[in-house]
Amino acid sequence: MKNKKIKKLERKLKREAFCKSKKLRKFMIFKWLLKATGKLLVIGLVFFVSTFALYMFNGENKLIYYVIRPLLNKHYDSQVRDRKI
Repeated sequence: MKNKKIKKLERKLKREAFCKSKKLRKFMIFKWLLKATGKLLVIGLVFFVSTFALYMFNGENKLIYYVIRPLLNKHYDSQVRDRKI
C-alpha cells in the first residue's frame, strides 16, 4: 500500500516538474522572440532613416557625379578609337 502511494506521489512530482519546465521553456521562447523582434525593428528603423536621409540629400546622384562618373570618364577616355568622330 505504501509502495503504491510513494510511486503515485513520485509520478505526480515528475508531472509537476515537467509542466513547470514546459512553461519555463515557453516563456524563454517567447522572451527570445520578443528580443529578436525588437532587434529587427531597430535595424529596420535605422535602415529606413539612413535611406530616407540619402534620398532627401540626393546622395545617390552626388555619389554618381563625384565618384563613379570620373572613373568611367577615365576608363572610356583611355580606350583606343578605330574611327574619329
